[in-house]
Amino acid sequence: MISEETPPDLDLTGEWEARLERRTVAERVSEGAMALTAPTPVREIAERADCATAEVRPHLEWLVERGILEKATDDPAHFVRNEAYVEFRRITELRREFETPEAIADAIEKYRERERDLAAFFEVASPDDVVLADVDSEDLDEVYDRLSEWRAITRRLRDLTEAKRRLEARQVGCSLLGLAE
Repeated sequence: MISEETPPDLDLTGEWEARLERRTVAERVSEGAMALTAPTPVREIAERADCATAEVRPHLEWLVERGILEKATDDPAHFVRNEAYVEFRRITELRREFETPEAIADAIEKYRERERDLAAFFEVASPDDVVLADVDSEDLDEVYDRLSEWRAITRRLRDLTEAKRRLEARQVGCSLLGLAE
């Protein structure tokens, strides 16, 4: 039976904005740090975090000490995210998500199927072999979307394979030590 009552007013946008406004400087700097794919000056990071450069500096140094950021230059200071840390986080999250090498192997097979489909579509072996200059302009959007997907799948497969290898190594290590997982 359908109720004739009016649904309550939900202000999800306002709720989200209020949540964003409550973030601390450290939270804003940390979030921004994960987006620094090119060396970025402190001034620009401060602008993104909506605070003064003096407030940002100690948080950036803290992130450098923990290996999350790297200092690209000293004078003036530029920072960039540590890609090795980002990769470590992605692989750690995959290990937690899938928990067993068998579960990861299933996911790898699904991604490999999609990778084969994309290779057949482009008629090349790798996304690096695609030549966008050879594509008709009316097909460019679709081709670019598929190419982006293929590159994402390639990275995901690399991460899944590494997560599987690490889970297998952990299982071997635990069994050699006589530990139950």
